[in-house]
Amino acid sequence: MISTESGSTDRRLQLAQCGSHWGEDISFGDSDHTGKDEWFETAVPGTIGLNGSEPGPGPGIVLKDIEHNPVEMVWTESLIGCMGLAIIGQDKDGKTDAFFAHARQYDRADAATTPDNPIHLAREFVKSHDNVRVFWGTDFIHGCRTAEDYSMAQVARENAQRKLSSDLGCWVRANDCLPSSSMTFLPKEGLLRQGKPLEVMGKLAKEDHLAEKKEFSDSKALKKFTPDTGILGRMEMHLAEIKMQRQSKMRLYHQDAKRDYKILILSQAIEAYRVGNIDVLRRYAQDAERNVGSFVDPKSVDAWHKTSGESVTARLVQDAFADARDKTRSMNTTGCGLREDGNDVHDYKEHARIVPSVISRAEI
Repeated sequence: MISTESGSTDRRLQLAQCGSHWGEDISFGDSDHTGKDEWFETAVPGTIGLNGSEPGPGPGIVLKDIEHNPVEMVWTESLIGCMGLAIIGQDKDGKTDAFFAHARQYDRADAATTPDNPIHLAREFVKSHDNVRVFWGTDFIHGCRTAEDYSMAQVARENAQRKLSSDLGCWVRANDCLPSSSMTFLPKEGLLRQGKPLEVMGKLAKEDHLAEKKEFSDSKALKKFTPDTGILGRMEMHLAEIKMQRQSKMRLYHQDAKRDYKILILSQAIEAYRVGNIDVLRRYAQDAERNVGSFVDPKSVDAWHKTSGESVTARLVQDAFADARDKTRSMNTTGCGLREDGNDVHDYKEHARIVPSVISRAEI
């Protein structure tokens, strides 16, 4: 556990130097990284800084065996239009490794397949590790002034959540987003905090229930998700049928808007189901259950329209959500951060309340 003694003058003086030694005496030890040496700072003991201000894809680093690694904090700032990404996972030998990046070009279509893009290194990390925890964030609201600006920022946040989940190949939880331009990752604790190391250390010294917060964070670790091929196949077939109807010359043109929304929802739901993205699947499944539109346009509710019997689109997204929910909850004995209905466990306090009942039911 990181030392949070606020009275440690020497340590405070060390951390005050963060950001003053880019590219100096660089030493990565037993760490993999991507990016130029001058994009890193390793001279301050126990910390590694990542500079995302230089042109290019940005820096990323993998810290091996963090339990025995001297690095206590990894940090970055100037996250405006870029993405901060922190991941913890267990390697094949059961050792816990950590990944951290300042991804300047995370939103590129080829981010996950471009070798020098940190998103590619992150994807490889997720592939090679189990019990994965992903933290992410950037300053989505930078420059926002009007209600429309904030609405667009929320859309950008949702788009980033979907893209990161698909690129990394696992559920990147919406509630693990830190909307900030600067962040410090504490890999040993599994916590991401706003600010630079000196500021974070000072706040940690006054923060209560750190052990409980770590336990809650650890409970959200994900194992590999595999979709049900039957459900996935039916979703893909239904999407193909609707696309054919949309392109047919002999069609009821006044139903094009409904078809377009079905195509959009199914496309995003399929993408989400492949990687177990509960956030997207839950949204559409709950909208279908309540028969409400998923978008601002009132006509979007027509996506759940049924000609006879039940809506096939609604049933498919609900089946996908139910399967992803059940598989995710079974990834550990405490429900993996999800309630029985698939909604998120709110915080460490709720986690502490529900865990005893979850475990007792599992033992019956």
